[in-house]
Amino acid sequence: MLVRIPGADRQNREMASFQASALPLRIQLPVYGVALFSNSVPDLVLVIMQLWLVSLGAPPALMGIVLGCRYVGPLLFAIHGGAMMERLGTGRVLAVFAAIMMAVPPIYPLTPWVPAIVALQLVSGLADSLGWVGAQTLTGQVLRGSPTYTGRLVFATRIGTFVGPPLAGAAWDLFGPWGGFLTLAVWGAGMLASVLALPPGALPPPTEFGGGRLRAVMPRLVDYISAARLAAIPLVGLVLMATIIRQFGSGMQSTFYAVYLDSVGISGTVIGLLVAATGVTGIAALGSGWLARRFNEFRLLLLSTALSIATIAVVPFFTDPLPLFVASGLRGIVLALSVVYIVSLIARSVAPEVQGRAMGLRTTCNQVANVVIPVVMGLLAQLWGLEVAFYAVGVTGLALLAVLSAVARRIEVPRT
Repeated sequence: MLVRIPGADRQNREMASFQASALPLRIQLPVYGVALFSNSVPDLVLVIMQLWLVSLGAPPALMGIVLGCRYVGPLLFAIHGGAMMERLGTGRVLAVFAAIMMAVPPIYPLTPWVPAIVALQLVSGLADSLGWVGAQTLTGQVLRGSPTYTGRLVFATRIGTFVGPPLAGAAWDLFGPWGGFLTLAVWGAGMLASVLALPPGALPPPTEFGGGRLRAVMPRLVDYISAARLAAIPLVGLVLMATIIRQFGSGMQSTFYAVYLDSVGISGTVIGLLVAATGVTGIAALGSGWLARRFNEFRLLLLSTALSIATIAVVPFFTDPLPLFVASGLRGIVLALSVVYIVSLIARSVAPEVQGRAMGLRTTCNQVANVVIPVVMGLLAQLWGLEVAFYAVGVTGLALLAVLSAVARRIEVPRT
């Protein structure tokens, strides 16, 4: 069965014309900067928050709840955030969230109490997640969903993953919580600088919306309904299922990766370097366009997703940094490729005027797993230990991916 993407022929012609005249770097670079500083924040949080909760003596179940609540805001409001970008302008909305990313982290060391930490997690998690929604929205609005440009964008995020966690880990080892959380504030400043560097003429104008700005920033049921309808496009629905399953691996890493490594005597700096290994190998994203021209993008997505789960589920097998570096490096390659195909396929499958809601829907699907996996892992770790938690979540993710692959075995995606 051939999946016909609505408007695919027209969009392919437009993309071919678009790629014939490359975008100037002054337009490309700020978009890549937005992606770099928004997408890599969870990698810094992975190091800082887990080490901080260990230092506070939090039990595993409580850790899972605190880390998982960071994604409740994006789960509820990612679609609304994308709709706001369409109505008010992507650059304007991103500037607000970048300012929040810069202002909130220094408050953490001042409030080492669970209720305050949960509140800060809800605010900061919403801000950086919607920053990444904005970067993906710019992929459709400015970069036209091109796999080549999207590959460069994802490579930029890997630079953030390469530089950020070692910097955060070293700051933690040298200056404690203040050093770690101020690193997050620097990332917020970088995000704000990138947003302000976006040329105004490169962005589509905000859509007209009656009722003023106050009404424009209020959630609307119609936005959620229209976004949910995008899942009825067969290819989009399948990609959304893949992105949920992909988060099984990311959920494991963002919850107890640093906790496990700390428990076997690995320092914060080395933990940061291990996370950074996924960044340096993210250069593979630059080859995503070449692969997309030769192979079925959806099948590449399934394969890279399976490997991304497997490479984190095997972590408890090792206590020596060398095999952990190898696993982290391979994970970086497949993560970079998978996110390129997820974003590119969705961006090319929907109309330009609903890019924000489409990427908000994708982020909502991500957060379903990001909220559930930390809580499940925390409970499993509390009952049977960290090793069982890693293995159980990994096997479950791979089993669900096998089911999705069987359902979609006859799907053919038009080549780029």
